[in-house]
Amino acid sequence: MATGIAVAGKIGTVDQVKVTVFGPVVNLASRLEGMTKVVRASILLDETTAAAVRREVPADVARVRRVAVVRPYGLENPLEISELLPPQADYPQLTDEHLRAYEAALDAFLARRWTEALRLLHRVPSDDVVTDFLTATIARHNRVPPPDFDGVIPLQTK
Repeated sequence: MATGIAVAGKIGTVDQVKVTVFGPVVNLASRLEGMTKVVRASILLDETTAAAVRREVPADVARVRRVAVVRPYGLENPLEISELLPPQADYPQLTDEHLRAYEAALDAFLARRWTEALRLLHRVPSDDVVTDFLTATIARHNRVPPPDFDGVIPLQTK
């Protein structure tokens, strides 16, 4: 899900008219949907949408977890992605404490403190497959951030 301005309109011939939307935010939403397979999250949000959900939606309706900062394939600008989650009452296997541990691990990861990030990720239940995204990135680099690491994980596919 992404928030922004889009243009909606009809395209095609009289016989085959389609209503569609255009614009950068539509492309971003499509990219986020594609990233769900890589990150293994059901619903991903851009920063604007995540901030709106945190601000406007009570935690007993939905929760948001920052997942990572990524560079989508073919794009230059990094993007912080977040996951939309059900409330803790409906999804007790991932508590608010687990979400805080994950986000603390993400902060450590971004700050190049990967040993600390791994320690914090181990506080999150092992069946939380989103955790594997950061863990695999750390493992790919033998637990040591590359010298040019800027916190952004480049994605290799759309």
